[in-house]
Amino acid sequence: MYTKKTTSGYSPALDVIPFLSLAAGLALITIAASFSTTAMLAVTVAIVFFSLIAQLIHRMAGHNAEISFFLIIPTIMSATQNVYLTTVADTLDNSRLHFAIILNFIFSLALYVVLVARRKPTSEPALRKLISSVTAALVFLALYGAATVVLFQPDLTAAIASSRNIVAPFLFLLIGLHASTWANGVVYLRYLVMLGFAAIIFGFIEANIPHFWDSLNLRGLWEKKGISVQADSGLPKNFFASEQLVPGEFLRRMAGPFADPVNFGTFLFAVFMAAWYLKGLLAKILTVAAIVLAVSKGALLGLFVFFAVWTRYFASRISHVTALLVLGAGAFSFYAFTLTSSTGSTTAHIDGFTAAFVEFPRHPLGRGLGSSGVLAGLFSEGSESTSAVTESGLGMVIGQLGIVGLVIYVVFFVLLSQYVLRIREVRDRTLAAGLLGGFMLNAAFNEVALSPNSAAPYFIILGLVIGADLQGRRNREMNRVLQGSSSPS
Repeated sequence: MYTKKTTSGYSPALDVIPFLSLAAGLALITIAASFSTTAMLAVTVAIVFFSLIAQLIHRMAGHNAEISFFLIIPTIMSATQNVYLTTVADTLDNSRLHFAIILNFIFSLALYVVLVARRKPTSEPALRKLISSVTAALVFLALYGAATVVLFQPDLTAAIASSRNIVAPFLFLLIGLHASTWANGVVYLRYLVMLGFAAIIFGFIEANIPHFWDSLNLRGLWEKKGISVQADSGLPKNFFASEQLVPGEFLRRMAGPFADPVNFGTFLFAVFMAAWYLKGLLAKILTVAAIVLAVSKGALLGLFVFFAVWTRYFASRISHVTALLVLGAGAFSFYAFTLTSSTGSTTAHIDGFTAAFVEFPRHPLGRGLGSSGVLAGLFSEGSESTSAVTESGLGMVIGQLGIVGLVIYVVFFVLLSQYVLRIREVRDRTLAAGLLGGFMLNAAFNEVALSPNSAAPYFIILGLVIGADLQGRRNREMNRVLQGSSSPS
């Protein structure tokens, strides 16, 4: 379906100026973060973002506007922020650091506002209905989250940090849905694969050059964030696999420009799905190799889901059932392996998810935003000591927002699944189902999956695919009506 959508008048050269503006803007922001006050940093960010948003608005005013590059900007910022911030880590205070690490989310909010303000009035009614439903869920979730802050009075900084993760899937899906009338999904997927290729090359470099992160002062940045690093390596604990392939030795994981193997692995699965859709063999091979080197369990779960979905639509029923059995056996064998060779990471992810349901009867309304989970623990000392809910994204939602958060998320994913399974084009449906299934499974056992750093490409693609399908369905219905009216009586 995407390949049939016109891109006449569009050339990648049109995005050179926005790209250079982004690169120069990030350099300027880095300098401002190092040498200015928080207020001056905010002014610098406002100028940079205004420049980008002005170019977006100008692009949308043109004929057959194509805005995919602007949709990939939050992911570019997520992928690179830990690299450019390491260069100024020693000069950053807490306020400037915390402001700098949420710039991708701030830009996403600005992008959403522009898309809503410039929405085409001729959008397909079914698309408007879905947008209204997701918007209502987002508003209700935000209002209840704010209410829990008043009711349970958790740490305010932790609450704000957690709120970004909790609303991220809704926000980025809305961005994709609104942008589906302006953006060509194939162009977005190409940009994602290009970014993935650059990230993988960077990953091979950082994983094979001794003291690479020491030279960039990653230790200083992580300590400013409140994340402990190992004394001998100067790297966070998650830079090393919890499983011991050789007794006493832990494999160094590829971290990429994210400087975080978990975020990097989640990103890589989205890149793999984009490469599969675009039929890029080399990109698929490189991405799978990077997933293995990152030792990303979340990405591996995603590959399992994709294989199950692919055999459902592109193979026989017997092959599909066989694939499910093989995947089930493989998953069980891997879990058994982790029990004997791991330091407990896999068990912690599973226990973090189940703990949410164990604690649920005692806290049916939740504990409040910022009250449980790994991220909350970074901002609110002691939050994890009163709750066993850690590592799990969906568990964190239940632990913080209780029955309200659970219901909204379940309804959201059920509604999204219904739209995905009704996508007409099989390849589009496989792309969307693989991304959605992989994300849900990852989010159940991984809190990082809900972060804007991880969720953005998943839900923007879902929004673009579903939006394009709904508009294409409307066009097909109109064509049938026109053909019927023009046939001889």
